Amino acid sequence: MGINSQARFICKQNDEESIGDDVWIRSGCELCLNFCGILVHRVNGQIVKIEGDPDNPHNKGFVCAKGNVGMFSQFSPTRITKPMKRGNPKKGAGVDPMWQEITWDEALDTIAEKLKKIKEDDPRKLYFTTFDIWDLEGGFFAAWANGFGTQCKAFSAGFYCGNNVHSIHLITEGGFESDPDPKYSKYILLAGSQFSSIVNYHVMGGANEIAERRPGGVKIVVLDPVGSYAAAKAEEWIPIRPGTDGAFLLAVANLLINELKIFDAEYLKKRTNAPYLIQPDGFYCKNKESNKPLVWDSSTNSAKTFDDQNILDYTLDGVFNVDGLECKTAFHLLKEHLSKYTPEYVSKITTIDETTIKRVAKEFGEASSIGSTIEIKGRKMPYRPACVAWYRGLSSHKHSFLAGLSAALLNVLVGAVDVPGGSLASQQAEPAISDEGLLTTSLTETGAAYGAAYPPRKALSPKTIDLFELFPVAVYSRPYFFFGLLEPEKYKAPYQLEMLIQTRSNFAKTSVPIEVVEAALRKIPFMVSITMEIDETAEFADMILPDIHYLERLCLPISYPGQKSGEGYRFWNGQRPVVDPPFETPWGKMVNSGEILLELAKRGGFLPDIYNGINFSWRLEGKNKLDPNSNYSTRELFERRIKATFGDDKDLNWYLDNALVVKENTPEQMYPGAFSKARVHLYFEFMKRAGQDVAQVTKELGMDWWDVSDYQPLPDWKPCPSFNPSDSQFDLYLLNYKVPQQPFSYGRGYSILQDLTDKHRDDDLLINSLTAKSKGISDGDKISIETSSGKKAQGRARVTELVHPEVIASQAQGGRFARALGGKRKGINYNDLLTLDEEHIDFVSTAVDMCIKVRVSKL
Repeated sequence: MGINSQARFICKQNDEESIGDDVWIRSGCELCLNFCGILVHRVNGQIVKIEGDPDNPHNKGFVCAKGNVGMFSQFSPTRITKPMKRGNPKKGAGVDPMWQEITWDEALDTIAEKLKKIKEDDPRKLYFTTFDIWDLEGGFFAAWANGFGTQCKAFSAGFYCGNNVHSIHLITEGGFESDPDPKYSKYILLAGSQFSSIVNYHVMGGANEIAERRPGGVKIVVLDPVGSYAAAKAEEWIPIRPGTDGAFLLAVANLLINELKIFDAEYLKKRTNAPYLIQPDGFYCKNKESNKPLVWDSSTNSAKTFDDQNILDYTLDGVFNVDGLECKTAFHLLKEHLSKYTPEYVSKITTIDETTIKRVAKEFGEASSIGSTIEIKGRKMPYRPACVAWYRGLSSHKHSFLAGLSAALLNVLVGAVDVPGGSLASQQAEPAISDEGLLTTSLTETGAAYGAAYPPRKALSPKTIDLFELFPVAVYSRPYFFFGLLEPEKYKAPYQLEMLIQTRSNFAKTSVPIEVVEAALRKIPFMVSITMEIDETAEFADMILPDIHYLERLCLPISYPGQKSGEGYRFWNGQRPVVDPPFETPWGKMVNSGEILLELAKRGGFLPDIYNGINFSWRLEGKNKLDPNSNYSTRELFERRIKATFGDDKDLNWYLDNALVVKENTPEQMYPGAFSKARVHLYFEFMKRAGQDVAQVTKELGMDWWDVSDYQPLPDWKPCPSFNPSDSQFDLYLLNYKVPQQPFSYGRGYSILQDLTDKHRDDDLLINSLTAKSKGISDGDKISIETSSGKKAQGRARVTELVHPEVIASQAQGGRFARALGGKRKGINYNDLLTLDEEHIDFVSTAVDMCIKVRVSKL
């Protein structure tokens, strides 16, 4: 695919003097997780405009407000251009670090010496955290950490975001993420998700494709306590009590199975474990010789292994005697289990009326078009144009994992899994089939770093500070970093940290209450922050090193969103230095932050180990493999990765000529669910096994209090702690939501984006008009919020119909308090009002519960 011939000239090199130039340069945006392809206009060495790249199949030439103003932070007045060390040993929010400028050599030598000692002692005592994942830094971060002997962990997202998302999608759609099919879906139910409007990984392309099918081609129904930006564009918004989405989804599933009789029976028989026979103890009924799960063949009226080639008809629903045991099919158990989720019962939980619950179930079932097919690229495939998408709103609660399983269950019931119109894998992993016939994923870059829920990992005594070994189905365990650090004896933490390296992960603002962060960081002897500005987290650092801007970076390939089901193409989109950074390093002009890590390894004497880590992470073999005893430039390293990825006839110049590689997908790559032989879970038997495993390990560790009650084979709805308040005065739920121009905290540094926030009054606290009237609150009044745990905040009321009557809502990125940013506290710092303890955390997914009960009064 070539550049639009009328659009612009793309500069192929950036090595020449830029003064006097007038060029457009292709690169990649990274101001959210969509990673749009962009074209950057440079005139006389200055960036004057950013536009979407029309040749990038991911965003198709569109770019949002954030992407349009991405160059402003490149010359921000608060930008760090020199290393600094802390002059004040006291650490805390608002405490002046008394920074002292130092040379690069002093900074690098100091850090390298400490790293050398840690590596010789126990490399795990270094914790490396970022929110740049996989290839966003060219793959340096994870490779460097592997070579050092520790891990690189994306910190902030691990508290609320994908906790019940990633590991479940990996065993259902076979991808780290999943999105609705914007081309063919007719009915999309969003549960705590803002697909096609603000976040996730297919924002611009998905929004455009959805818009082209309106009006009439698609119906989007948003299940959300807040009339969010997604709700504003949807055909229907259904306000719901926070933390009850799972109950609603289970009610829809109950109606589909037990009343409407709408489910894909053939899919359930042949592509799920719905016909597997289950013993009274909840485990599979297995063949005694092969240990394979049994099913019932109705044609011979006998039990057979699921993969018996002579089975003529799998029995979906029934109860059978197998070796003296009464065994039920998994589908039969599901029918019985769901029967309690009646519209009447769920209406009381969710506040959604029974008529609406029944209507949505009927609409969803009919839209799924059971039995229909569609032809794409000459191949006939199942067509299931209805699906559920879920994300942070469904994930950030106690009992989070059960809620995620509830959402996945609904897609499986109608067969809307990686087929046209359904729920499609994004960031695809390499599929594999277990001995039980079920989909799992091989250890790819995705799987190796995070892992699928199935098969569950073996529970072990903690080997890491965040106790990951005690969460065999979770995608990560970031909140337990604080438990392991602050209460090591109780949680059996195997070591204490000596150093933290942090970059692009403002977790002091975006994770848990600041008092918890303060206590934890005070326990770490030395902290390094690689940053463009001294944000809330960098204020705790002992040493700061300047970072480069994404428009100054050489990076390849950003493939994170590029391997996606449903797309006609897959792509690799890189970044190119458009301008130079405003500082020099001892090795010259920095073009990638990974160079800092390589220099530290060189000075610390462990560079050969890092090269071995790069060989492993980048899969460099043969003549592309790095010699541990050599020395390579960033360009040489990327050159080898290009050859390993695209072939020996390609080089870095070939890649950077356009910084975009696009390949056409086959039908099998577009919709693998239509061709796969692997079954997916309708009954989550592995959860029982994982729960028993965790219970045994924690008991042996003397941790009998460890909660394993949510390790269930069938999902349930269970109330968050805030559903049982001790004081009726706390009558509202405080929650947060995202706005398009500021999905992450660094968006607050763009004055033009803040102007948009001010114009829309996004920093105000949303309160329903009827609720406000009952409390004597008028629009614009200053109000006080007090949580049931005694925490307080103040803000300005925005009286509106766009919020559930029981809810007061805050935009997620308010209340910044970094000294270097002026301490501008517009809005409230929502995370400060949370509680981090065992009652408010999910013991399966490790999600922190964000349901806060508050009382509100006018000041």
